[in-house]
Amino acid sequence: MKKRSMCLFISRRLQVLVVFSFFLIRIDAQVQVKSYTLQEALDHASENAYQKISSDYDVASAKKKIWETIATGLPQVDFSSQYNHSLDLAKSLLPIEFFPEENWPSGAQPGDKIPVAFGTSYDANFAVGVSQLIFDGSYFVGIQATRVFLELTEQQQRKTEVEIRNGVAQAYFIALSARENRNAFTELLKVNEEILRETRAQFSSGFVESMDVSQMELLVNDSRKRLMEVSRNEEVALAVLRFSMGLNPTDEIELSDSLTYLSGRIIAGGMPMEILVPDTHVDYQLAMSNEESQRLYLKNERVQYLPKISAFYNYQKMGFADDWNLFDEKWHKAQMVGLKVSVPIFSSGMRYARVQQQKLSYQKSQNEREMVLHDLYNRFLTAQADMRSSYDNYLYSIENRKLALDILEKTRVKFSHGIASSSEYTQQQSQYIQAHLGYVQSAVNLMNAHIALLKATGQL
Repeated sequence: MKKRSMCLFISRRLQVLVVFSFFLIRIDAQVQVKSYTLQEALDHASENAYQKISSDYDVASAKKKIWETIATGLPQVDFSSQYNHSLDLAKSLLPIEFFPEENWPSGAQPGDKIPVAFGTSYDANFAVGVSQLIFDGSYFVGIQATRVFLELTEQQQRKTEVEIRNGVAQAYFIALSARENRNAFTELLKVNEEILRETRAQFSSGFVESMDVSQMELLVNDSRKRLMEVSRNEEVALAVLRFSMGLNPTDEIELSDSLTYLSGRIIAGGMPMEILVPDTHVDYQLAMSNEESQRLYLKNERVQYLPKISAFYNYQKMGFADDWNLFDEKWHKAQMVGLKVSVPIFSSGMRYARVQQQKLSYQKSQNEREMVLHDLYNRFLTAQADMRSSYDNYLYSIENRKLALDILEKTRVKFSHGIASSSEYTQQQSQYIQAHLGYVQSAVNLMNAHIALLKATGQL
């Protein structure tokens, strides 16, 4: 009996362990965190961002559009069928003289008309038609236009990808800055709490006044408040980054790169000497493709003066009966083959007006291409100037933060030895916080300027 109880106890313990292990595995799977460098975040967004997926659908649709246009010039086959039951046959009026006089209704007079029904109560037919386009100027222009349309769609996809990568980079930098601030304020809070404990101990021994304790308590509370703010900012920044990358809102992610590493890599490479090659920039390519599409639209309006020629063949069979079963009756066939020619002659100036409108649209697209070219150079020069300013400001901010930290540390030591007041320490800490925030912002500005320069040169 004891042996059986022991076996049951062991069995239940094993069941509990299995369930508990399964629960731990599920928890571990749920909290799995994926880490991304900046490049990995950009690559992931280039494949999985919501805007990228939508642009992929646009490109696939444009490819189908090409075949749709080509198919309009290939043989077209149509089949049609109809089955009719005439509840009341349509009647026609015939002069009474058409019939022998002995068949005239009573009271009928010469010149009267008699209603007569033609046809049968049931009839059916089916037909097969084949048509083939022989010549249509719009068809050949349309094939060229669909290829340009596909090129435009692919270029728009590349532009969308550039905007996605630009947005992801900015979101990544903001998240890094929030993390940098969180780490700094976490460390600052620890230092202030330690100083508060020391100040309270000194107050108990009569070495400092109560005002110094209150001043340090105020400083600790301010540090806690700032820490909560930057922590919330980090959560929001990560949420924006997840959306930009096409991740689920519940996905847990970490950033492998740091603000110092990314900005330091830019500084180590020296001031970038990028050049602008307009023909390789997606914005200029879009402008050129738009100009080409407008030229083809103009060409399409001009070919409307040309004739349209097509050939056709129709085959038809018809059956008639006075009961519903037509398949026992003889069916009669009809065939037709022909050529259809449509020649535009006079439209009261409508076609001419359309040509002139499209000519103006084409000239407008040429002007827009020139405008895009000049805008590219302006953006490039602006991005270069911003990069130089951000480069210099970042170097100054590093030095300023280093100096502010050194001053803060010396003031803390003085305060611990009773040489400096709590007000002086609070003032120096505020100075350090401003220097730190300035450093973080200058680092973000530097990286954003670098991204903007890559975007302006078409290398993002």
